[in-house]
Amino acid sequence: MSQRRSTVTVGDTLDPAVVGRRSTRVGLALVAAALPLVVGTLAGIAADAPTVEAAFTAALGVMDAPVFGQHGTQLLFHVGTLGLLAGCWVLGVGLLLDGLFD
Repeated sequence: MSQRRSTVTVGDTLDPAVVGRRSTRVGLALVAAALPLVVGTLAGIAADAPTVEAAFTAALGVMDAPVFGQHGTQLLFHVGTLGLLAGCWVLGVGLLLDGLFD
């Protein structure tokens, strides 16, 4: 059976396959770090609400609020969301480069 093996040498740091592998690792690390922050802040905002309907309204209100001028859990939610989006983009670029050039 044929196994997938890389044709890239170790010292070639600007090779797209090497950049793709490193971008994949960095993207996964960003997503793994930001996802608990986003879920935790949304859970904290929902836990402060007296009813389930108020919890959904509060969570949607945080998502619709402007990014600038926030503080507390709303700021944590926006920072976590930006980190999660950046991680997804870096992960996608890494997977694309790794798939095309390896």
